[in-house]
Amino acid sequence: MGKTCRLGVGEPRTEAGGELRDAAGGGGSGGREYGDARGSSPWQLQLLLGGDIRSSLLTLRHLKQLDLSGNNFGGQPIPELIGALGRGRLTHLNLSESHFGCRIPPHLGNLSKMVSLQLNHMADGTYSPDLAWVPRLRKLQVLGMYRVDLSAAVNWLHAINILPSLTDLDLSYCALPNSISPPAHSNLTKLQTLSLVSNTFNTSLGAKNLLWDLPSLQNLFLNGCGIDGPIPDAVGNLTSLQSLYLGSNKFTGMVPLSFQKLQNLIELVLETNFVIMDVAELLHRLGNFSSLAKIDLDNNDLYGEVPVSIRELINLDELSLAHNNLHGTITQSIGALQALESFDLSHNGLSGKIPTSISSLTSLTRLNLSYNDLSGTIPSGNQLRTLEDQASIYTGNPGLCGPPVPRNCSRTDIIPYAPQEHNEGMSDVVSLYLSMCIGFVVGLWIVFCGFLFKRKWRIGWFSFTDHMYDRAYVHVAMGWASLARNIRQG
Repeated sequence: MGKTCRLGVGEPRTEAGGELRDAAGGGGSGGREYGDARGSSPWQLQLLLGGDIRSSLLTLRHLKQLDLSGNNFGGQPIPELIGALGRGRLTHLNLSESHFGCRIPPHLGNLSKMVSLQLNHMADGTYSPDLAWVPRLRKLQVLGMYRVDLSAAVNWLHAINILPSLTDLDLSYCALPNSISPPAHSNLTKLQTLSLVSNTFNTSLGAKNLLWDLPSLQNLFLNGCGIDGPIPDAVGNLTSLQSLYLGSNKFTGMVPLSFQKLQNLIELVLETNFVIMDVAELLHRLGNFSSLAKIDLDNNDLYGEVPVSIRELINLDELSLAHNNLHGTITQSIGALQALESFDLSHNGLSGKIPTSISSLTSLTRLNLSYNDLSGTIPSGNQLRTLEDQASIYTGNPGLCGPPVPRNCSRTDIIPYAPQEHNEGMSDVVSLYLSMCIGFVVGLWIVFCGFLFKRKWRIGWFSFTDHMYDRAYVHVAMGWASLARNIRQG
């Protein structure tokens, strides 16, 4: 039976031959407080291992798992003897956050039975000039090299592509080069999680990219990679995808229709890009609404109104549409999102009243509606009152009134908020003439209807007009005759 050797806090093992240094001082390695994450109180002194790894560790011939993570080895190189541990039987090696430094020894490639190799976030300056030793680890399933400098490893992708059993790969913050063409075919048919965060590739993703030929991929993290151009339709090939993180890139255009094939998608992060499209159409392209739990579309060029169909996102617990160009009102259907915990619509052009249904979101812990054109009374509710820093939630909406903002809705001397018109005087003149015309038309129709239905009115009116006509005619005729006579006599 193989042995497991865990050298960490509270579990010193003499097999490693290292010096035990406590967090109170001495030895110069410094201490670390792990708090509750290590099952202890945050004020409890912790013990870290340091010093040299001695060759006596090689006597553990049946060693299969070695975990030295979370210790402090002072930036010294990883001992080459680790490549011979357990006579090649070692299956799990974890040196993450152990403060080993310098070059990663290629002798690790001798561990041919290795299943999990974790070299994450060790000392600053840890590097590997190439990954030529990696293909020898044919059984490797998990490889983590977070923050290991791989800027010189020009063939990194070809080396990784030789690992047919790989399921989890983390090469984030590795300064990976993008100077070679990808392999023609992918051997990573079992890869489920791929994290390449903050590697500045500064390129677009073509339809034939190796990324789209990973049939088992469930989690893809490409945040901050400088990727530009449109999101390819080929993303629809990743039908097993559950988490898609494409934030802080330079994607342009619209989300492709092929997103509708991502029926298992749970998390979508597209913040800080240049996606421009109607938000209603975007939500329509997200496939199976019922599976989505997180949508982050901050800092894009989305426009339009939040659609009523958003109520179909029944499992959504985080929705962020801040810093876009949304307008219109916030739909009452937002109250159907009973799982919603975080909701951000800040820095848009939304107007109208805040829907009262928002107070029914009993799971809500974070809300931000600041810097819009909202007006009216702020809804009240037990859940809304529990939110922290409540005044900042509504900042930048001068038309809102009621707690927690200082503007009081009950004051009669408050003029309801409305945008100021520059042509207010002209508007008053137009209103006056419009009122006169309406009054004239209404009065004329009243008289006309009276004549139409009252016979005596008609007879009286026509008799009156005939009499007035006769009198006028007599006066005109007599005046004309008198004028003619005076002219003849004169």
